[in-house]
Amino acid sequence: MATSTKRNLKENAIIDAAEKVFSEQGFANTKMEDVASEIGISKGTIYFYFSSKENLYMAITYRAFQALIDTFYESVEATKDQSGLEGLVGLMKSFIAFSEKNFLYSEAMLDFISFVRSTSNGVLDEKITDAMKVSSYYERVRDIQNIPISIFLKEIERGRKDGSILNKQKPELIYLYAWANVLGFVKLNATSGKKTSILKVEITDWRNYIIRHTRKMLTDPDA
Repeated sequence: MATSTKRNLKENAIIDAAEKVFSEQGFANTKMEDVASEIGISKGTIYFYFSSKENLYMAITYRAFQALIDTFYESVEATKDQSGLEGLVGLMKSFIAFSEKNFLYSEAMLDFISFVRSTSNGVLDEKITDAMKVSSYYERVRDIQNIPISIFLKEIERGRKDGSILNKQKPELIYLYAWANVLGFVKLNATSGKKTSILKVEITDWRNYIIRHTRKMLTDPDA
């Protein structure tokens, strides 16, 4: 087996273990030896592949963005013969399902977005840690971070061209509206544990309410 293949397999195994431990303990509470213990290797081996816990978290973040991008493209493919409105609603539904299933990924992407904004899109060198500066995964994430947004915006454009989306607001504002609704749903849902309701509201009813009002917003020219 080629050396590069062996390295990729080992890296992926470490990332798998880190995902499990971070999900159970949280990033801040996890030590590299916890990840090493989960996979059954030494902490030194972990550091051979990932120079810091931040770099390991960036590897998970990169996975998260890749998985979301794949999910979005699958949704677009599934609705390509429908209207742009249905394409956009499909993205919204897939976004919610993805976030519900992958809370760690959602959290990692949010953390990255907050970090980028706090560093003025990565140009404030003094606010970027040394660990992040040498992280190849940090650069990889920066390269693909805007792809989900571009997919969403293209569906808005398609809906406006076919007349199914009547909302006249800036596409970016529509995206932010959808993003905020989904993240609010995901975060509150996560904090509720495995409960099926929050404040006596069924989770499924809340999910359907978000979709229904998003659809209404998209078809209202004055919204």
